[in-house]
Amino acid sequence: MWINLFGYWYKGIRYVIKILIFTARKIVLKPKDLEGVVKSGHILLKLSKPTWPIIKQLTRSKKANNQVEIYDLKFENPLTFAAYESNIDLLSFFLELGIGGGCYKTMMIQPRAGNPRPRLQEVMIDNQPSLINALGLPGKGAKETIKQILSSSLLTYQRPLGFSIGGDNSDDYRQTFMTYENHIKDMKYPFYYELNISCPNTDSGQCLADNHNELSGLLKELRTHTNRVISVKISPDQANHEITALADMVCQYDRMIINAGNTTYRSCVELGLNNNTISREGGGLSGPSLLPRTLELMRLLKEFKCPIIATGGVHSEASVRACLAEGASLVGIATALVMNPFIIPKILKTYVHRC
Repeated sequence: MWINLFGYWYKGIRYVIKILIFTARKIVLKPKDLEGVVKSGHILLKLSKPTWPIIKQLTRSKKANNQVEIYDLKFENPLTFAAYESNIDLLSFFLELGIGGGCYKTMMIQPRAGNPRPRLQEVMIDNQPSLINALGLPGKGAKETIKQILSSSLLTYQRPLGFSIGGDNSDDYRQTFMTYENHIKDMKYPFYYELNISCPNTDSGQCLADNHNELSGLLKELRTHTNRVISVKISPDQANHEITALADMVCQYDRMIINAGNTTYRSCVELGLNNNTISREGGGLSGPSLLPRTLELMRLLKEFKCPIIATGGVHSEASVRACLAEGASLVGIATALVMNPFIIPKILKTYVHRC
């Protein structure tokens, strides 16, 4: 009961904030922009911190042995937050609600402003709330990011935490990796790395996906510096034969994970939107409509020896079970968490009862 009540409360407040911000922007003749809603939510979440212990008590599930071990990483359960968020308070809230671990937002070596706004909007696909984003990997850069993480409360949870790395070329990836590695190489915390080679919202975000030799050379070099688990995040937009060739190469290295996958590119026209809805006239679509492709990728990749993370369209206990049944070790959740983070205890409660 409490999980549903908190979910209704969260969605209701989010709806009111969205209406107020969109109305204000309409009055000043500016287009809708969901980022204002997101930032307002971050502020309210921070203000609500004193209530977190009560929320945790009222929403927690019974203890069950749902732990997932991938090499030396021990996830409390198969649910993880995908690499879309950098707000420490929000990530901490996910962990309070019981998520098994997750990956911090993709960062590059230098601070980035990202693409011009508007670059994030909510759309309805098959009567399901979804998101289209063309953020373009905005962020503080790797150096400030790692300092912030290491001084934050995230490490108190002792759950696996990934660093997602982006770049316009292999040298960018290398520099970002080394920035992180130089800070954590002597730490015993269960960190892991993820190479995001599938971003559709930067001009060169998929450069390594198109050059397997360059990616292989990068992985070979990274392995000389670390024995930590490395995940490679692939795009659902790639053809199946390209994905299997990529998986075959990745799995030749030790302690690897394949994350399938990411958002799928759609133009505004394809979604029935005006071109100015998104500054780049298109972006990465996420939400429940991606689930069929994610399940197809699970079936495609299950023959390989690498553990698989199913990311894309996961939004319910049924979708989690479907992904695990097709061979996924973990599931990555993003859009469903934006819409309602209380989906975490809701899934876990049902999942625990059925295990």
